[in-house]
Amino acid sequence: MTVGRDGTELAELLEELKQRSGRSYAALAHRTGLGRSTLHRYCLGTTVPPAFGAVEKVARVCGADRAELDRLYRAWCRAADAERGAGAVEEGEEQSATAGAGGRSDRTRAPEPSDRSLPMDGPAPDDAAGAAAPGMYFWLRVLAVLLGLVMPTAALTVPYRDGAGGGSPHGAPGRSRSGQDRQKVEGPAWTNAPRPVPGAFYGMNLASDTGEMPGFRVGSVRLWHSGTRWSQLEPQRGKYRWKTLDRLVKAAGRERLPVLLTLGGTPPWAAPNGHRSLFDDARASPPDDLADWDRFVRALVTRYRGRIEAYELWDYPSSRGVWTGSTKRLAEMVERASRIIREVDPEAERVCPSFGSLWQKRGRDLLRKFVRTGAYRHCDVAALKLPPRRADGPPEETITLVKRVQRLFYSEGLGRVALWNTGPDQDVALREHLDARRADNYAVRFYLVGLYLKDQELRRMYFYSWGSSEVPLVVELAGGPPTRAGRRIGRLQQWLEDARITSCGSGPGVGLAPGAYTCRFVRKGTVLRVYWTTRGTDRVRLGADARLLRRLDGSESALRPGHRLLIGEEPVLVEHRPTDG
Repeated sequence: MTVGRDGTELAELLEELKQRSGRSYAALAHRTGLGRSTLHRYCLGTTVPPAFGAVEKVARVCGADRAELDRLYRAWCRAADAERGAGAVEEGEEQSATAGAGGRSDRTRAPEPSDRSLPMDGPAPDDAAGAAAPGMYFWLRVLAVLLGLVMPTAALTVPYRDGAGGGSPHGAPGRSRSGQDRQKVEGPAWTNAPRPVPGAFYGMNLASDTGEMPGFRVGSVRLWHSGTRWSQLEPQRGKYRWKTLDRLVKAAGRERLPVLLTLGGTPPWAAPNGHRSLFDDARASPPDDLADWDRFVRALVTRYRGRIEAYELWDYPSSRGVWTGSTKRLAEMVERASRIIREVDPEAERVCPSFGSLWQKRGRDLLRKFVRTGAYRHCDVAALKLPPRRADGPPEETITLVKRVQRLFYSEGLGRVALWNTGPDQDVALREHLDARRADNYAVRFYLVGLYLKDQELRRMYFYSWGSSEVPLVVELAGGPPTRAGRRIGRLQQWLEDARITSCGSGPGVGLAPGAYTCRFVRKGTVLRVYWTTRGTDRVRLGADARLLRRLDGSESALRPGHRLLIGEEPVLVEHRPTDG
């Protein structure tokens, strides 16, 4: 069984029924009483329905017969069983991080009896057997309910399991595996000799093909939802349309912004019988003939040699809406493209595909499978989707995910891997807009978390996204002025211009409350400290050399020796008096 097949099988069956019925998500939502976004997640495979009743509602509205219901039930059992098994393995780590964000993990709640899935230990019967035994569906449901009644506390009996970074989500001292108190350690999470923060670190995804660039300061741009998919650049074999990409690359060059171009979206002519993708103009399947891929990559890199800094060799292969080929096929495409890029433009960076869904075990298993192909030997950077647990969750949750991913790479013999965070998971399209208060500081904390993770080789952060209103946080629309959130991204970079980062830490180890963070920088003998919290406030007693407080709204005020500074979710910068060092 391939990685992620359980959830994918159920999603494919539901999507097939939806397509056959001819009904939209809105129409199905009206007839089933389920949310439109919930139905979308079920059909994408990003969420497994907690109870089979939801699947049954969709199936009956779509006209499923008894055999199809039985097949759906078996697929749901396998998916729910795999989901519950993944939760048992990861429960300790995920509960810790979620608790830090102010809530309990859903996996630690005792489910209702109807939410329990039936373990399917043996091979599932084939479809013919299911059709020949219409009563099996009913009795399986009865058995599942009975199991739920006698096993409601199973999810609560899994012991807490620490990550390698410590008992807390971010490596702070906590409880050991034996339940005893850990050794108490004081000091930052990490400290290094001062290191520069390249301007390209402050990346931005562009969701516009206009050629306009952000009206606030950014350091690099990523092109994907910008009219630059393979299918859009080569709509017919050997017939290229470079106009949009020419416009974007020229505009980025004027602003001296390095460009990361993401390759993906197989043209229909290259895979005429391939699976449909999320994009009407593309296929999710690999090209039938990899010679087509080779010719496209060569033509692209030859035209933009010296003008495009980096090429990302597919986006989000974790989703069947974007990639339905095997990891082996994807690795082969990466190797071939990498060889061509190295030959044609040796200075360009080769970036491995952006795997996502890494909060879920199935997502990490898929990444591990790709690692084992050896494809990372042909890349300079690993692009990954490294969001909070939810697209609108606290940015600080990313700290846990990055450490988990680096442990995965290390366990597979790669050591620390250079990472670029290319954005959120697909659920970003399903989230409501942030309220004004959260929007004001969220994007700034997104980049600060990236700085906090410098010791984990996180080298670039691409915020999602510029030019779009269909995201939880709008920084600027193409043709409009920057929002306050956008202006504050620029202000953070002004604060830290020419500064070098030396250390970061959080919580009691650095004299702060749990959930409070700080990073230290130096610039020409002046120490700069940025403070913020995940939630709530904390008071920090400043040293005698603290002299100036800077805020994201542009205001500033003098500080007196020993000042007790109130910090909160909006980051602030404290500037200290210069020294001779």
